[in-house]
Amino acid sequence: MTTQGQLVDKLRPLGIRLTPQRLAIAEVVVNSADHPSVKEIYERVQAFFPYVTIATVYSTLTVLEQAGIVRELPFQRQSRYDANLDPHANLVCLGCGTVVDADMGQEIVAELGKLVAQESDFEVSSQRVDFYGWCSGCGARKAS
Repeated sequence: MTTQGQLVDKLRPLGIRLTPQRLAIAEVVVNSADHPSVKEIYERVQAFFPYVTIATVYSTLTVLEQAGIVRELPFQRQSRYDANLDPHANLVCLGCGTVVDADMGQEIVAELGKLVAQESDFEVSSQRVDFYGWCSGCGARKAS
């Protein structure tokens, strides 16, 4: 878990104006395993800062993305935000829409990016691997 102090140490050298609301938004995204949507981030931050606006969430996410702290993951239903910028696979539930990092395979995903760059006339600038299926909760409901 990343603390506010660690976030301050990471964000301040980037010249990002640090407000309590921005820090709370950053903390929610960085410490969420579920790749939250804007609405989910807004609801989680609003529990601590009732007057935060959805516009503040959007603008802060844009700043964090430009700083290389988080990245937007566009999906058909809605975008989600991920603070894990290392090559990895995402598990996307077709039932509830939850998105989580796969607990294994990071080395394979990183190797695949290198292999594509080596074997083709293509410069890889980023990569994203998503596996679609059913989480345990939705899979159990689907089977019954």
